[in-house]
Amino acid sequence: MKNIKWYQKSWRRMLIDMHIPDWENEFLSKYEPVQIAQQYEQAGLQSVMFYCQAHTGICNWPAKTGKVHEALLNRDVVSEMLEQLKKRDIFSCAYYSVIYNNWAYLKHEEWRMVAANPGSSIFQGRAGNCCPNNPGYRSFALEQARDLVERYDFDGFFYDMTFWPNVCLCPHCRELYKKETGFEIPETIDWTNENWCAFQSSREKWMSDFAGELTATVKNIRPNISVYHNFSTSIFNWVAGLPTYSAVHHDFLGGDFYGNAHEQLLVIKLMTNLTENAPAEFMTSRCIDLHDHVNLKRVDKMEMQAHAATLFSAAFLFIDAIDPVGTINPAVYERINDIFEKTSKYEPWLGGEGIEDIAVYFSNSSKMDFAENGKPLSECGLLNTYPHREAAVGAVRILQEAHLPFGVITQKQLENLGNLDKYKVIILPNVLRMCKEEITAFKKYVDNGGKIYASGWTSLTETSGKRHNDFMLSDVFGCHFEKDDLGRFAYLKPVEGNEIFELIKPQDSICILTGRTLRLKTEAEGDVMATLTLPYASPHPGTVHDQNWSSFHSSPPWEDTKNAFLIKNKFGKGKSVYCATDLESVNVEASDKLFIHLIKNLLEEEPSYSAETFPGVWMNVNHQPDKNRYIIGFLNYQSQLPAIPISKIPFKLRIDEGKKIKRLVTLPDEKLVEFILEKDGTLKAEAENMQVFKMLMAEY
Repeated sequence: MKNIKWYQKSWRRMLIDMHIPDWENEFLSKYEPVQIAQQYEQAGLQSVMFYCQAHTGICNWPAKTGKVHEALLNRDVVSEMLEQLKKRDIFSCAYYSVIYNNWAYLKHEEWRMVAANPGSSIFQGRAGNCCPNNPGYRSFALEQARDLVERYDFDGFFYDMTFWPNVCLCPHCRELYKKETGFEIPETIDWTNENWCAFQSSREKWMSDFAGELTATVKNIRPNISVYHNFSTSIFNWVAGLPTYSAVHHDFLGGDFYGNAHEQLLVIKLMTNLTENAPAEFMTSRCIDLHDHVNLKRVDKMEMQAHAATLFSAAFLFIDAIDPVGTINPAVYERINDIFEKTSKYEPWLGGEGIEDIAVYFSNSSKMDFAENGKPLSECGLLNTYPHREAAVGAVRILQEAHLPFGVITQKQLENLGNLDKYKVIILPNVLRMCKEEITAFKKYVDNGGKIYASGWTSLTETSGKRHNDFMLSDVFGCHFEKDDLGRFAYLKPVEGNEIFELIKPQDSICILTGRTLRLKTEAEGDVMATLTLPYASPHPGTVHDQNWSSFHSSPPWEDTKNAFLIKNKFGKGKSVYCATDLESVNVEASDKLFIHLIKNLLEEEPSYSAETFPGVWMNVNHQPDKNRYIIGFLNYQSQLPAIPISKIPFKLRIDEGKKIKRLVTLPDEKLVEFILEKDGTLKAEAENMQVFKMLMAEY
């Protein structure tokens, strides 16, 4: 029988942040592993991550190197906690902070990062960052990790902060880049400059290699231990320098996230298709955010986030924070237990492969913005927003609201063309930079019969920085690039007689902010569905001193052009739709309706599953072929909580040919549900009495 790892049978997880310094005698003076473990048990946890070392750089075990916390000098609280967890059959995961290490930063000035923008900090200036390219710091971090796993038998090991908080310009980074490329680190951001793009590629490789060495160090001593790093900054902008391909150094993916519901939707889908092993892990704080120590999220919000992980068969980890003296609030653990009691009853049915007709492509190379070109490196900053991310989040939001089966993929799926062929439609949401391998893969995919929707700058610029005069996928798109200076506003206007004219009524056009809109040539091989309309005196913004505007508050449509804006095209056996802006991120009724219309037309058939219900209801289906069943889940994730109950959700599920549904039941009670099988084998049924979460099982 296959050996099942701890993380494959651990869905309810927790971490208590313990970044406590030791300059006050009372700090951590009341820390007692026995009492903490009792609260873990009360919360119904299956695994616990606990601190061996923190951002302070202070160690909670009798470390060979570094500094031990003053309150813990005469104790081994790591050993005490491990003993308590084993007594309670709770899996253990060690927490170790890299790069963020205040003790090392203060003790060894030569180990410090030299930040290109010292004023940019996500932790209010409290963080001392050490450079992983510094041989002294690197050796120190590896030695501490080695010491931990030689002493203790952890089930898992978690490295936090494996990313670049800033662009480091220390002598070691400068020398390494000069050695690798022969060039100096550029002083100006420019995504069309070969040297700048090479520098960013090096930063990503350095961080991925560092993660690989950290993982190998632990596994060389304990081969069976499971190692992962915080993957949350993989969706941050380029400054973090954490590439998606670094996932190979994780046994499974996990990270802490604090955004809205659609960020959770994006990252769980992203990690699920990228992780080396399932399940992925979604972490978030029990408080409003990490900066708040006492204000809890609404209980229905906490419950919704936990159920969202359950819907997609991901593990869920709550983050608490210890009081400076080393105590916690027991009432919090009662609430967490109440939440996990609701999700735990579905655990026997979790797992399987998600049904995904549509793929949203998340580009590692597009975590940037061409608007940064020309800015000095001293103005760089770690951000969680950029054009490609906004377009990707917009796409997953609209697909979820339409209850269409989709997943989020990365370059990992391009390694084998067969991985793409499983998708009926692939969405390329304003993919700002692309390599030749990506261009080749997507062109082959369409030529073989696939369908793509692409928007904005997709395929105009190579990852090397080379800017092309036309789209590298122009033959696929059936249209051609002209220029990009369109001023502040532009309008997508349907061609007279085109079906989308009726679709977006009562609007006759869609207003687009042109920071992400291109001008296409009038000539197009494809079928032009909409053209470009410009406001008065475009591209001039207009001021009080000129006459380059027509309306004080807005910039209404004025000049209809013949330039293509929205084009559908046939290429090989497949089809494409290209939009000159990222329509998916506009987020108004007309743009959402148009986007989903375009995707459904590309599908050309009924989706594998669908539901007739409110946009706030999330739907997911996992196939478990080894158990001859489909798991169908619904989450009533309304924007205003608590969610209003829904009496019935009619839904359909298309079954693979040769399979016949024999039973449909609700979970966990396995109560029979009536259903209809259509001639093609499609299952039709209703999910009734939807409160927050509903799960059904269809056996064949």
